[in-house]
Amino acid sequence: MLSRLVLAPRVGIASLARQAAAPSLRTRAAIAVPSALLARPYSQKNDKSAASQANEGAKKSPAASEEAPSSHQPTEASSEQQPQPKDASAEAADSSTDSAKEPEQIPFHKLPDLTQGIPSTFAQEMAEKAGQKPASYLQTIEQEESSTSRQRRDPYDSYESTHQLNRRKYTRFAMALAAIGGAATLVYMGRNWEDSIDAERHPDAPNGWGVGLWWNRVKARTTESITYYQEPAFDKLLPDPEPLFARPYTLCLSLDELLVHSEWSREYGWRVAKRPGLDYFLLYLSQYYELVLFTTASSVMAENVLQKLDPYHIIIWKLYREATKFEDGEIVKDLSYLNRDLSKVIMIDTDAKLVRKQPENAIILPPWKGNSSDRGLINMIPFLEYIHTMEYDDVRRVIKSFEGTDIPTEFAHREAVMRREFEKRNPSARKPKVSGFGAIGNMLGLKSSNMSMAMQAEGEQSASEAFAQGKMLQDIARERGQRNYEFMAKNIKENGEKWVQEEKEAMEKAQQEAMNNMMGSFGGWFGVAKPADAPAATSEANK
Repeated sequence: MLSRLVLAPRVGIASLARQAAAPSLRTRAAIAVPSALLARPYSQKNDKSAASQANEGAKKSPAASEEAPSSHQPTEASSEQQPQPKDASAEAADSSTDSAKEPEQIPFHKLPDLTQGIPSTFAQEMAEKAGQKPASYLQTIEQEESSTSRQRRDPYDSYESTHQLNRRKYTRFAMALAAIGGAATLVYMGRNWEDSIDAERHPDAPNGWGVGLWWNRVKARTTESITYYQEPAFDKLLPDPEPLFARPYTLCLSLDELLVHSEWSREYGWRVAKRPGLDYFLLYLSQYYELVLFTTASSVMAENVLQKLDPYHIIIWKLYREATKFEDGEIVKDLSYLNRDLSKVIMIDTDAKLVRKQPENAIILPPWKGNSSDRGLINMIPFLEYIHTMEYDDVRRVIKSFEGTDIPTEFAHREAVMRREFEKRNPSARKPKVSGFGAIGNMLGLKSSNMSMAMQAEGEQSASEAFAQGKMLQDIARERGQRNYEFMAKNIKENGEKWVQEEKEAMEKAQQEAMNNMMGSFGGWFGVAKPADAPAATSEANK
């Protein structure tokens, strides 16, 4: 069939008529030729077999074409007039013959990888010119896959695209540049200390020339760079206490689950609840303690809550995440950075891990989960007030004595025992005794409190009268603390809104001044007067 297609221009109209009589065979032959052509670059064996078959067909076709005009001309004419269809067996035989001539398809996994470029055929072409019989590219791949040697191929033997070469070049350049930069950084970090303060902070790495001194300075600066993100922001988190306003004790309070409780719901989103008795707790203890808020929350998140929680700034100092320490993958509240005597510092928290650096100063309370009938903060007031009243030199010993107990319950029990002992020692304590001097004062209409040598607040009962009535020292302190609380609460009620408004105006004024200074610095470059100086310039122009 291939010979008929090749010799169609020579045989004339008769051969073309015979080809038209068998269109199915012509289509199969036409399809077989391109497939053989496409398979030629990848299979040397298939190419030679296909070429030999084509040559044999070409040799036989001239003889058949010569015999056709001489001996079968009437038959061809009759066949042109009345084409006779072939039977099914003949067509099946022809189709099987054509399919046998088609080259075998190559499996997909044996095809060369063209994603990295077209493989080179230069070596194969040179071998053919030299008269050798080289193996095809597909045979080389099969040999590599079937070989059992584990020797690594040279990466330069395989084909590499321009993109890979450029990537390798840029990688080497980047590595060289990084090495040079690292060496320059080490040299720069080993320089001498530029400030005397830095030199005093690092006595183990003094200034001087030498490899050892240089390396010590490198280690010191590297350690500071790493600890910058692990240590608190300042060495002293609180300023030095002022004698006029200083409290004898410092009380640090956590925020989450101690003073407030946060929860999220699909209906309302995030909501923050204030613990019952919080206002009374803060205002009452502010007369005895320096209140400090120490939380692990960031200032951006906690500041908005504190503006509503403490609008009158009863809590003096506020410490956020920046004041904590990062150690062993966890956040820690290190009280040694407070700039306060730890024997006078008490930390109330809900997580013992956060205060593991100074557990002897910590009071761990169960977290508050939003119960509206909670009295945890109120119940802690008598214990904290007692510490201030007794003026203990070291609060850590007191906290140690309550270790493993519920402090409010245990303190109430101890106070009851102490009161019974006090009443046993003073059976007539409930009966007030009046001395001769006191009787004369009563006759003159003078109270013993007014005649006391010690100065007392107005309306306050003297200690002798309180003891005579069977009151203990903590009872007297509690009455005094309650009067002070009522006075402060009254003052806040009358002037609280005024204080908040004044603070708001002061902040707005400070922001306006900062904006004017910024605009003035930009306007000075172009000769524009500052906004603050504009009214003065206008008045001078009017004169």
